Amino acid sequence: MQDIYGFPGMDETPAVLRDLLAEHKAERAARALTDEEAAAFANWTRVSAEEETRWLAALSGDDGLLGFEPPALPDSAWVLHAMYEVPRRPADATGSDDRGDETGWDVPPGPDWRRLRWSELAAHLRVPIVEEGFRPDRHQVRPPGSRDPGLPGDVLWSNEGGLDHETWHRLVDLLIEQSPDGPDTRCLVHFCRNMFYYHVPTVLTGRLGDAHGLCHHPDLGASSPSNIWPVDRSWVTFTHYDLHGTKVAGPAPLVEALLADPVLEALRLPWAP
Repeated sequence: MQDIYGFPGMDETPAVLRDLLAEHKAERAARALTDEEAAAFANWTRVSAEEETRWLAALSGDDGLLGFEPPALPDSAWVLHAMYEVPRRPADATGSDDRGDETGWDVPPGPDWRRLRWSELAAHLRVPIVEEGFRPDRHQVRPPGSRDPGLPGDVLWSNEGGLDHETWHRLVDLLIEQSPDGPDTRCLVHFCRNMFYYHVPTVLTGRLGDAHGLCHHPDLGASSPSNIWPVDRSWVTFTHYDLHGTKVAGPAPLVEALLADPVLEALRLPWAP
């Protein structure tokens, strides 16, 4: 299996961390991959995070700890991570729900769940979708001082720091449609230190058409990428580790396609272009 742990600068990594990485590497090498994991693994190659993200650091003026936020290139929009609700039902025999309270980027919600749009929730609560001066944060779309939005159903909230299954796949489709080489577009994906094992930043390179399968990659089960960009750097996505939206910066036609798409829920934030 590909060695993903030969990172530049590992000599400066504390011995305890190196030991943890070595232990995890041994466990991972011994595990049999599923067909989906094996295919996803074969389609992506690890490259130097330090070298490949240098331009993003310069563009954003940031260290990338939580991902690199690009400016408008020349336009941008924020794609809101999906949330879902289902009518409240009597508790089952165990009284528990093993789904947790957030949607996942690798598994869609069950058939009983319906999409709950941010605009719908905001209208119900009579609050802004995104408060002026802020970036997308589901915790703000609630009555002031309350943790309960007072909805008639149980809610699977949008992911914090990661795209959900539905939004991830639709976003990849639109990026493919808006890229000159379509699915053959060469791209890079960056996982910030907080999104990967033991705070080790990671960059993989492959085809944009294979990005759908990243949710099956054996090393990437926790979160979707912090950043994606093609080799020509004409657009960049940004998923902040602590937010519930993904910024897409690029040409106006791409941004207009995001805003007009019936599956995605996207909006411009004039204070965060």
